[in-house]
Amino acid sequence: MNSVFFGIALSLLAVAVLAGGADAKPAPPSGYRLKAEEATDFIQSHFYDAPTRRYHPSFPMAPGGLDYDLMWGNGVQFSVLAAAAKEDPAKYRAALYDFTDGLTTYWDPQPKGSPPGYNAYCSGPGGTDKYYDDNEWMVLGYVEAYQNTHDPKFLALARATQDFVLSGWDETLGGGVYWKLDHQSKNTCSNAPAAASALRLDQVAGDREQGAWGIKIKAWTQANLQDKDSLYWDAYHMDGKIEKTKWTYNTALMIRTDVLLYQLRHTEPDLQEAKRMADAGLAAWTDPVTGSLNKTEDATRFTHLFCESLLRLYDVTQDVRYLNAVRQQAAFGYKHARDPSGGYWDKWVTKPHKPDETKTLIENASAARLFWLLAPYPDVAELTAAGREAAGRGQEAAAESLLRQAADSDRDAALSRYYLYKVLARAKKQPEAAAEMTRLTELAKDPAVEQRLKAAGWQPQPVP
Repeated sequence: MNSVFFGIALSLLAVAVLAGGADAKPAPPSGYRLKAEEATDFIQSHFYDAPTRRYHPSFPMAPGGLDYDLMWGNGVQFSVLAAAAKEDPAKYRAALYDFTDGLTTYWDPQPKGSPPGYNAYCSGPGGTDKYYDDNEWMVLGYVEAYQNTHDPKFLALARATQDFVLSGWDETLGGGVYWKLDHQSKNTCSNAPAAASALRLDQVAGDREQGAWGIKIKAWTQANLQDKDSLYWDAYHMDGKIEKTKWTYNTALMIRTDVLLYQLRHTEPDLQEAKRMADAGLAAWTDPVTGSLNKTEDATRFTHLFCESLLRLYDVTQDVRYLNAVRQQAAFGYKHARDPSGGYWDKWVTKPHKPDETKTLIENASAARLFWLLAPYPDVAELTAAGREAAGRGQEAAAESLLRQAADSDRDAALSRYYLYKVLARAKKQPEAAAEMTRLTELAKDPAVEQRLKAAGWQPQPVP
């Protein structure tokens, strides 16, 4: 969290505690935490099948479709519950354990041609439809659940699943983990999260052998699938051809891998590589019109993982650009992909959605995960309130910093920009104030925005 905001927030919290007394009740969820709970509770009420402890893939259910979701969607939803159980164990810990039990129907203890692992579907023992990346998402989820609950059950599950993951490595093409059991390609999506999951086992459980695997897998992936622009191609096929699509989540997991390496080894080159990839990703995938990260992809099943990597990079660099980009993505999704009646549409686009559109688990879980990831950080409204509080106390530098974060975290945050304009004008920072007035004038072309601005005291002014 920004240190300026944190200091102001602590002082405001102290005042609230003194005013409420020892018996004051905790404040209800707000900000990103509230949005995360709303998204998670929609999933639990519309997708979860309590008798089987599994999730349906869509709402409403597609006629003739699968009864339960595939492991990719399960992995995202498990990460939702792992994060939720940390923030509110009384409300969500039971759901985490129930779903863990439900996932046993996907686990294949007697597979054909591989160690035990998760089938793509709950199809029973002896299955051959297994994806290494499906299992890698579960390792990452289990390690997080272990870290958040301290229950060794989750660490044991992570290690058992990682055994299957590493069985996908061989020396064909010089190394690498296959995508699935048919061994037709070695993909970034099956190698980057394999490296990350190995390093997480080292980070959380001190497993140095897994750490060595993480370094090995990362090196192969970087040597074979990274383009000159620092972003990652999709797949290396057995015939030597490269599939050159650049999905956000592929580069995302390599950023996360390098951040983990930096945290474990304190090596500056790993951190610089993570920053190069993040900056290249922001340049390639930020929509210049909306500010979202959906320039090339309209589904959050991929972009929420890029957001997670940016947050982990922010945690070690304190470069607020990375945090602001994630907040901006969250603001875009909440405005354009959220159904006011509940849940999230599959496409994160500005055009209107049809009321009868199907909602899928993987997209709703990806939205919920994004908001849980942001829960520890202040949202735009909280930044704006703290900025105004700082301005009222005469702390102009702090006010400008907080209001700038708010304005840079949501392109539609008109009130944040107005208060920032006032701070800049008082400080006689004319070029910066003029730039904000120009942006406010553009935003005020929307009559609803103009009304809100005028209610706060704004009046159009000529821009010098």
